[in-house]
Amino acid sequence: MYNDPGYTRVGAAPRLFALSLLVIVLAVGGALWFDFLGLIDVTDIFAPALRLVGLEPGTRDVRPDDPLLLENERLGKREEALAILGDELREFELSLDRRERELQAREDQLAEREIALVDRENSVIEALRQVENKRAALVRLSNYLTGMPPAAAVEILVNYPDPLLLDVLLMTDELAEQRGQVSLVAFWLSRMPADRAAAIGEKLELLPERVGAD
Repeated sequence: MYNDPGYTRVGAAPRLFALSLLVIVLAVGGALWFDFLGLIDVTDIFAPALRLVGLEPGTRDVRPDDPLLLENERLGKREEALAILGDELREFELSLDRRERELQAREDQLAEREIALVDRENSVIEALRQVENKRAALVRLSNYLTGMPPAAAVEILVNYPDPLLLDVLLMTDELAEQRGQVSLVAFWLSRMPADRAAAIGEKLELLPERVGAD
């Protein structure tokens, strides 16, 4: 009987259909069971079929104390806090950049002022050096003139321009006072031409160094 070809062809089709139906039932049942357990959500997929058989698909109740929900909320708040912190850090970095630029600008200004002060200091030092050199030269010249006969000294002095002559006479008075000696300035002036001596005498009286000399 089992060797009858007609029996094999007719019997295979129902068995194949039954197996296919069983697979579908198991798949649907498994999906619904996993949905019930909360592992997957297939309510929207099977809702039309459930309504055809008179079943209303239920809604899943979300419990406030659900560990997964609480974890999701915690992670969401953490991400939000991290985003806010990131914004604050970026703003802080921008503020630091601005502060750094301001400090660099001030540092450049201070460097320029320092260079200017150094230049002024060098100028003052150079001026003082020139004054010291001039004073040393006047001291040597005064000593040279006071060491020679007065007539010879007068012949040299009358050829000096007024500024140099005044400086030499003032230095000679100063050195004589320091040494406790009588100054030769008055004697030199008495041997010069009258007009030149008068002009130099008036200029000496107008100089601050000569105020109260009498």
